[in-house]
Amino acid sequence: MRIVMLLSNGFAPDPRVATEAKALVELGHQVTIFAWDRTCKLNTQEYYLERVQVVRCQVKTIYSRGATQIMPFLKFWSEATKFLQQNQPDVVHCHDLDTLRPGIDYGKKHGVPVIYDAHESYPDMVAHVFPKLILNQIKRMEEQLVPKATAVITVGKLLAAHFLELGAQKVVVVGNYKNLEPDSLVTEEATPPLKIIYVGGLNRDRLISPIIETVAGDLRYHLDIVGDGPERNKLIIKTGHADNIRFHGYLPQEQAKKIIAQDHLLYYGLDPNFPNNHYSAPNSLFLALASGRPVLTTSIGEIAEIVKAWNCGTVLPNLEIGTIQQVLANYFDRNLWQQQAMAAYQAAASEYNWQMASANLVSLYQSIGVG
Repeated sequence: MRIVMLLSNGFAPDPRVATEAKALVELGHQVTIFAWDRTCKLNTQEYYLERVQVVRCQVKTIYSRGATQIMPFLKFWSEATKFLQQNQPDVVHCHDLDTLRPGIDYGKKHGVPVIYDAHESYPDMVAHVFPKLILNQIKRMEEQLVPKATAVITVGKLLAAHFLELGAQKVVVVGNYKNLEPDSLVTEEATPPLKIIYVGGLNRDRLISPIIETVAGDLRYHLDIVGDGPERNKLIIKTGHADNIRFHGYLPQEQAKKIIAQDHLLYYGLDPNFPNNHYSAPNSLFLALASGRPVLTTSIGEIAEIVKAWNCGTVLPNLEIGTIQQVLANYFDRNLWQQQAMAAYQAAASEYNWQMASANLVSLYQSIGVG
């Protein structure tokens, strides 16, 4: 079967899209990713892992432009429609709401299945970017298009429930789960310095400052910060150039995973004032679970639900420095750290691993007659 994936980023590569495409190719399908290169600097055509064709539409723009992004989006949709018409796929796999319109239109016209792969709650993700009028139009578009998709794939149970409420015909969870890393599972106690890591975007909706303020200059702790974003310079200033905090910049997931395996704890703080965070089940959570690393997080999102359900970390009641200091001190206790490390690994082994997610993806395709 010929599958075309529509993607509104340049695929550099996008980890979720890459793992799904690889799984489908291994089933014997022909997968092409039609991606939007907003930088106009990537190759217009190439192959990922020698088997997944990547074709890039080059419409120059930047992210977070708000209403001025409408015209570039319409151009991208037009190019996506032309590509679908020229290539006549058997399935259209749309990654996120901003690719769903051309996919639904093509599927209706040609009678082919359309998979909506929702990485986020898209209207909530862009709520701080667009004015209310346009945001309401985006929400209406979601309400209109979701029921027309053959099926919805999403990253977690909370988002799955949301799409069922919107009238989705079928919803399947294909989480951003990772392959298990048994070699990195260690059972020795966490001795000073306690190594903490944050992996993700350095954005306004991530509460990174509290962990920086807690550990900066305290040599009982070491903090690795992996990622990039608009808040990077502010966060560097906040560290006061403390020797026990290191900024690594953006790293591919394989490299980030190696650092997680060398550290003791993953920290991930979310600002509840950003609606999309209430669904959050980030990649870094599953990198930590696969390596058997406890997680410190705030009390929102699917990440908090998983940590509580598996007792594989600590859900912080607040982000006051005194509270974080007390929680971190607990992890010098050999038994606590070992128990939570083992619980994290067990969560990955039992449920949150890519083998399980891949099986859900394959089962969905088989259920719509593409197996």
